Amino acid sequence: MTRPSFLMTGLPRGRRALGAGLCVTALLLAGCTGALGDPEESGDPAPDVNGPVTGGVARGIDMPGGPQYHRFVRLTNSQWARSVQVVLNLDAPPSLSDGFEKPVSGTTDFTNNEHLLSVNQRSWSDYQSAAEALAEQVTASAEALADVYPGTDEAGFIETVGRRAYRRPLTDDEIAGYTSIFETGAAMSGAKSAFAKGAQLVIRTMLQSPHFLYRTELGEDRKPLDGYEIAAKLSLWLRDAAPSDELLDKAPTLTTPEAIAAVAETMLEEPTAVEGMRYFHRELLHFDRYATISKLGVPTYNESLNAEYEESAYLFFDKIFTEGLGVKEILTSTKGFAGPGMASLYGLAPSGSRVVERDLGPDRVGFFSQLPYLTLNALNEESDSIHRGVSINLDVLCTPLGAPAPNIPPVPPLEPGQTNRQRITRLTSACGGACHNQLINPVGFAFEHFDGMGQYRDEENGGLPIDSSGVYAFSEGDKSFADAGELMHYMAEGEQAHLCYAKKLASFALQRDVVPSDLPLVETLAEVSRGASGSVKAIMLELVKKDAFRTRMGGTL
Repeated sequence: MTRPSFLMTGLPRGRRALGAGLCVTALLLAGCTGALGDPEESGDPAPDVNGPVTGGVARGIDMPGGPQYHRFVRLTNSQWARSVQVVLNLDAPPSLSDGFEKPVSGTTDFTNNEHLLSVNQRSWSDYQSAAEALAEQVTASAEALADVYPGTDEAGFIETVGRRAYRRPLTDDEIAGYTSIFETGAAMSGAKSAFAKGAQLVIRTMLQSPHFLYRTELGEDRKPLDGYEIAAKLSLWLRDAAPSDELLDKAPTLTTPEAIAAVAETMLEEPTAVEGMRYFHRELLHFDRYATISKLGVPTYNESLNAEYEESAYLFFDKIFTEGLGVKEILTSTKGFAGPGMASLYGLAPSGSRVVERDLGPDRVGFFSQLPYLTLNALNEESDSIHRGVSINLDVLCTPLGAPAPNIPPVPPLEPGQTNRQRITRLTSACGGACHNQLINPVGFAFEHFDGMGQYRDEENGGLPIDSSGVYAFSEGDKSFADAGELMHYMAEGEQAHLCYAKKLASFALQRDVVPSDLPLVETLAEVSRGASGSVKAIMLELVKKDAFRTRMGGTL
């Protein structure tokens, strides 16, 4: 079979950002972009896609990048695998995608961004090989083929499987084309039945079609997507898979915000939505880094803790999502999850071998006062106020931190009679910029009561008292706080953390960069987040009703 040239021409090849991204440590002596307390704002109702749309700062939120609003967005590797499962009615997603080329993380907020979903020579070959292997697998026996389609009529097979693969009914011309392909396959030599040989060639072709490999938005500019495109967009987001037969049956009714939200509300209660939000929070807060934690000369550390850290983080955010909680609880909950090793570090009595929910006490306010985050952002037994400050500024507050200084001095050892706060203040005073003095250091110092293993302490370095107070320049103005707990409560009640979470969630759902022209959308979602319900699910339901999700925003093929 000739290789499908459509993979290489005529479709968007989202540009790859250059470089591997800046290491967080490079922000040690970062400068700032924009003016503190006087952010650039944009109230444009929709992006002007006739010209370049670029990032900037709006309401104090960093919104970098440049969305392309592609009409064709290639499936991610996991979406491909789960969509194949739906199309072929398999018991589980095939593992073939494990060998596919992976996107370069760190160049965009999330690896499902349109910029990273290009097709090159390797992926072209991967898709072809996988399609051939899967077609052979499901036609190897009559029983296997019956799982894909229970009948033996070629028209029913083409229309049923084609609708799953294309995520819409096939056109008459497409049916005619696949009928010709089926008949060509049926006439080939081999021990399989004519029906199996025809089905095999059709499956090979469908799984290499751009209509399978790309999610489409082909309507007129600024016009609503059709019901099938909405069904695909919902399913690929909330299920990480192509729409089921049942959802495709409902697709023609998905023409109003209310109808879309009603279907989405049901989907949000499915286990697949929990998995999808695990993907979101893993990339938002870098859960993959827990496996890389290493400590030298720290007797309380054991490598087995890494798995506990990761599982406890996932379980915490699973609870936030499934129990209708939101950003406020992420920042202020005093409950968390701990296994036997973590319980000891928390000063809690053991409760068996499993990771279970525990009351962590009043000093543990929010996820960022829990062991996984604190231990990851630390150096051996010492707290790391720079990394803690940078990560919360970037990932939780979306604060614009500029490019790093070219020459970054190492953090010196603690001197006798010196606190970590004094050491870092001296080290960073030379930069003279607002980033450390008003943004990075205050947030990092708020967590000084937690050492490198995340254990709470009142003294350091031979009995020196700890000062965790500070003043932070939020987008709505300066706020003073006594410690991390008070800082988290200010963040929960203020606007900036909600704006940041809304921006990140919108970027993940829309699979593109979110920029200042999207500010009205971000503000609306943040208002929901700060409201009485304030749940992550409520934000997601609001998003699916908005034009940014429901309409085609322009862009090129």
